[in-house]
Amino acid sequence: MNLLSILQSVNLWLHLISMAVWVGGMAFFLFVFGPAAHSLAPADGIRALNHGRQSFQTLSWIAINLLFLTGVLNFLFRAAASGLHFGTAYYSILTVKLLLFLAMTFHYSLQAFKYAPRIASLTAQTGDGIESWPEPLLAAWRKWFTLLKINTTLGAIVLFLGLGLSGR
Repeated sequence: MNLLSILQSVNLWLHLISMAVWVGGMAFFLFVFGPAAHSLAPADGIRALNHGRQSFQTLSWIAINLLFLTGVLNFLFRAAASGLHFGTAYYSILTVKLLLFLAMTFHYSLQAFKYAPRIASLTAQTGDGIESWPEPLLAAWRKWFTLLKINTTLGAIVLFLGLGLSGR
């Protein structure tokens, strides 16, 4: 096994792990962490959910950057091996996958730069003795979670498209 094939393998695994972290993190946040935090007392749930969002945001940006970098390298490795002689189906799948990845990145940017600052600000204003979730905070979380649901769905589609590329 030569150095180039080792680099290709490492790059592919890093790409897959990054996608698993991002999409898996979305699914975990959506189906496990969010409902668990919402079942806590309001003050505890609000703080736990915001702290989880901050941690998820850090992991997400790392994964997004690694996905972009390793995706470009995966394409270059395959292009070098095939001389850019891919079939039409490969380019079609790759185009759809790339467009969906860009849509996911756009949605995540909205979560991180539009809704997260509002959520953080409203969370900081929330006292320890509250009896229920404040409506403005709940509304901001609903928008954030709507984008999370969209991205989780798109992420699953992107995973299947990646499998389609591996067979081409």
